[in-house]
Amino acid sequence: MMLHGAPMSIEKVKRAGGGSEYLPKQPFKRYWNVELWKNLFSTLLNAPSCGSDVAALQNLRASFREYMYSNRQLIGKLNQQLAKQKASLCSS
Repeated sequence: MMLHGAPMSIEKVKRAGGGSEYLPKQPFKRYWNVELWKNLFSTLLNAPSCGSDVAALQNLRASFREYMYSNRQLIGKLNQQLAKQKASLCSS
């Protein structure tokens, strides 16, 4: 997986209350919605082996949907980028 244009590297970080979790080594860019992305990577990198993957993915999807709906300009930008990507893929 790529992060910041380079292969993502992860590290094991100790939690304050004990235990540990895996997180990307590279910090998130300050203009990103940091909490949204921290939650995504934390959830995906630290998924329990016996847990419900479907519920975790539904929660992630809901948080991204809520973020997108909170700012209508984001939806317009996303649609522009998707149209640009489609045109690029179809012209190849």
